[in-house]
Amino acid sequence: MSAIQIRAGFSAQCRAICLAAAFVMMGEYLHLPTSVADTVDLDIADGLAIRGIITLQLQAFKDGHAVRAFSYASPGIQEKFGNPERFVSMVKHNYPVVYSPREFEFLDLVNVNGIWVQKIMLVDTGGDIYIGHYPMERQTDGKWLIDGCFLTLGKDKNI
Repeated sequence: MSAIQIRAGFSAQCRAICLAAAFVMMGEYLHLPTSVADTVDLDIADGLAIRGIITLQLQAFKDGHAVRAFSYASPGIQEKFGNPERFVSMVKHNYPVVYSPREFEFLDLVNVNGIWVQKIMLVDTGGDIYIGHYPMERQTDGKWLIDGCFLTLGKDKNI
């Protein structure tokens, strides 16, 4: 049973609390860079917030909530697509493993030329593995939003 399936029966508040507790308990799996230059603007709370936003967007896709899924996208992404329906249609048709993963697992959070990128292993309904690379954008209010996603094939084509 995937993490998305497990959360389906709980209220949003309960899911958020459980998610935060799980992240705290599994903190050793949050691979933050050790370079002082890379960690100056990022702490554990930021890493957890980034994972939380991505998880919420994946849950919104699963629940069919286009407006909510769109709300986790950066202003640049929102401007590019113009409305939630167009955005979700693009994800559904071009990124089916992101729209409805069978399961997902967070990997490294890395700094690439000053941009924090969260890597995620995504498994599609056929068992094929992809790595999602999510560039994140911190807003002026400190909130993190998703500034895109690109996929690469995972090491194992099928599990």
